Amino acid sequence: MNKKIYTYFINPLIDKSMKLTNNTYTKQITMILSVFAILVTSAQDIHFTFANAQNTIDNGEYYYEADIMIESTEAFKLGSGQIYLTYNPEAFGTNISKNNRIAYTSESGYILGENYVLPAYRGFVQNDNTDNRISFTFQQGVSAESITKENVTNTAQPLLHVKLKYIDVTKDPMIAFEEGSVFQDQFFTACGSMLKTGTKAGFPDCANLPGVQLINDTYDSSGASLQTLSVEEQDITAASLYPNPAQQYFLIQGLGNIETDIHITDINGKLVQMLPSHPLQNTINISQLQTGVYFVKIDTQNSQKSYKLIKE
Repeated sequence: MNKKIYTYFINPLIDKSMKLTNNTYTKQITMILSVFAILVTSAQDIHFTFANAQNTIDNGEYYYEADIMIESTEAFKLGSGQIYLTYNPEAFGTNISKNNRIAYTSESGYILGENYVLPAYRGFVQNDNTDNRISFTFQQGVSAESITKENVTNTAQPLLHVKLKYIDVTKDPMIAFEEGSVFQDQFFTACGSMLKTGTKAGFPDCANLPGVQLINDTYDSSGASLQTLSVEEQDITAASLYPNPAQQYFLIQGLGNIETDIHITDINGKLVQMLPSHPLQNTINISQLQTGVYFVKIDTQNSQKSYKLIKE
């Protein structure tokens, strides 16, 4: 529990107890410390994981994207927080915040994207902590009373989304949570409303009505790994072409980082391009093709699937 919480709960009681006899004072202090211990030990344990990790392409550039998930042993309303990630500089370069190689977003559907007339969270900051570690922080935008539901529960919920730009897509991204003790216990429950202290309703008053510091947080980085299943182990119907229509290149998405034979035929069925054992992490250059409609066939040992491609 942080210093503010200690001051808020303990000091008024100590001041009052000073007026009592020594014996009563001792009993009062014992009771206070017991309450303090309960407040600390009953704090929620939070757990962080990754979900939906994948490589994507945007305007010819490769990106790594994933959701950061949060859950808790007891439901609560989230206040402020800070989280640290490490990464492979061979894949993304160093100091990725300074070099504009990372962005984190919190759209509708993410906890940090919640809105209660005003945004529930604000003050988003990302910083290069070291050459291969970055931190994200956020602050509470509205009071605990304005947040109408306990948004962290025992079911994992998406907290935010991260997107890192590759300098070398062939390298392992090695995205992981930083788990050192100095980086833990950086989250708090939501603080109270200024309405209670006679000022503005709806706005948080974290100085006088602070939240509780969350301790014993744990991390699981396994979900940050990219899928490497073979085509035979995946649903080939889940594949899609991007972008489509395409001008210079396209990418086959939805099958992870695997290799497969690719045939491109024109509308008359003539083979115009063949790529044996093509890594799906690599783009397919079609700049030499004429404008028109083509069919892209994924050919594996057990199945085939064709997709319509429009070349602009």
